Amino acid sequence: MWCVTFTRCITPHDVLARYGADSRTAQFLTRQQAVQLSGKDGSVLRAGALDDWSFCFEEYGVMGAMSGPLSALSQGTETFSVLRGGDGMNGFARWRDGQCTERFEPGYTYTRPPAPHPWWDAVQEQLDAAGTEHPGLVPVLKAVAHHTEAALDTDTLNGPLLTLLLDDNSRTPDPPPRPHPGPLQPPGRLLGPALPGLPPPPAARHAPNVSTIQHTHGLKTEE
Repeated sequence: MWCVTFTRCITPHDVLARYGADSRTAQFLTRQQAVQLSGKDGSVLRAGALDDWSFCFEEYGVMGAMSGPLSALSQGTETFSVLRGGDGMNGFARWRDGQCTERFEPGYTYTRPPAPHPWWDAVQEQLDAAGTEHPGLVPVLKAVAHHTEAALDTDTLNGPLLTLLLDDNSRTPDPPPRPHPGPLQPPGRLLGPALPGLPPPPAARHAPNVSTIQHTHGLKTEE
């Protein structure tokens, strides 16, 4: 089980703070050193930077798939969440300006969000191209890596990253439910004001290019 988020144009310290942690308590620890923090109540968060994007990786944690941290992470920007659940259920979500624009379980049609769903389309195209019955989350990571133009590889995860333990009661709380849920966005329009320099959704770009992915097998081995 693992969970990873990618957020544009905020620092790793900001990432930890938006999860609800005091980033001043974070230490630069390797993956092996971070093991000493596990086994306690809460989740071990490990944050780092990939060019214009920052990520947060959890092993045996799911805070990065919860609406509280995702709403906070995406304020003024966009955030992607990829979850490999311990029960075998995988998840993908894209948030922008504090709201979820797409959420689904890759490969399962009954979870497809209402149209327009550019991320469902991009991920499904990668799943179809994989040519295997159970490709796992590698196609999802490829679609995200194409959009971010940065790939999270094994060497980065194994190396020193800002690391801390965040207990369950301290994470950013979930926002209250919307009283009258409706369409997240009109067809053909992005949710919220346009962000300067924000890459368009994958439907407006070329199909995800496998050559932009480096060492995605590092996460594949953990599926």
